[in-house]
Amino acid sequence: MIRMLLDTDLSLGDVGSEIDDGFALAFALAEPDCRVELITTVSGNVDAVTAARLTRGLLATLGHSDIPVVAGATSASLGPPPKGSSGQAAIELVRRILESPGELTLVAIGPLTNVALALQIEPTVAGAVREVVAMGGIFFDQTHEHRQPGEFNFLCDPEAVNVVLDSGIPIRFVGRDVTEQVRFSRDDARALTAAGGKFAAAGSYALAWIERLARENPGRTVDSCALHDPLALATAIHPGLCTFTMANVRVLVGDPAGRGVSLADLLAGDTAPAPNCRIATDVDVAAFRELFARRLGSL
Repeated sequence: MIRMLLDTDLSLGDVGSEIDDGFALAFALAEPDCRVELITTVSGNVDAVTAARLTRGLLATLGHSDIPVVAGATSASLGPPPKGSSGQAAIELVRRILESPGELTLVAIGPLTNVALALQIEPTVAGAVREVVAMGGIFFDQTHEHRQPGEFNFLCDPEAVNVVLDSGIPIRFVGRDVTEQVRFSRDDARALTAAGGKFAAAGSYALAWIERLARENPGRTVDSCALHDPLALATAIHPGLCTFTMANVRVLVGDPAGRGVSLADLLAGDTAPAPNCRIATDVDVAAFRELFARRLGSL
């Protein structure tokens, strides 16, 4: 049984907003080998307060209102631990992890601001958490967009990523170059709606998100969206879905033209640096799609 802490910038519930955080949470709640014990929210897709509100709404819909939700960093930009409510998520992460050393898996599917703040508050968290699994980075490709040189979660707070990487915390990254391979189509969305159940309404949100992507990419055929966060979360429970390799990763923080870009050393040379993470290199698309459909179908 995976005891999970989930850190998210969930926006499912706002029409036209990104849907994969919400789908990831639904997957976790449907997974018999996972128990979600805490959800913290971070600013990214939406601000942390909105993410908390939408998270509580989804939990109510799915019959899990008992899971605590704590709003976190009010901006995806690392700085001194913020005062008041904006620091409560990091404080709660520290408390939970230190109370159950070696037992809790932290899944981070938004910017890593809350995780970095937790490590700044209490560095021993790095040795007390069982594992961190994060969606973020592009390690074998690039975005091909000047306006967004790094993957979104890394671009929002690259300083936080480097704090996490420097901490010695055991972490696996599932990057966008791998998550782009698992897709959710218009037909999948319609099938989800037609199947009924507690999560059926999410089909309409998925269609709205795909339509938004199509509008924002004129001249391209867009009939699906990537399941970035569900894949990352699924590998926390079923690591065999992806192939991982050791790496040393740094993230660029200065020049806006490269901000958020991840540089991965695959440790091939005699003078390679020490590894500081594992990164996904491939995914079993068929196995993930079958498991994902089965779990959502059980809601």
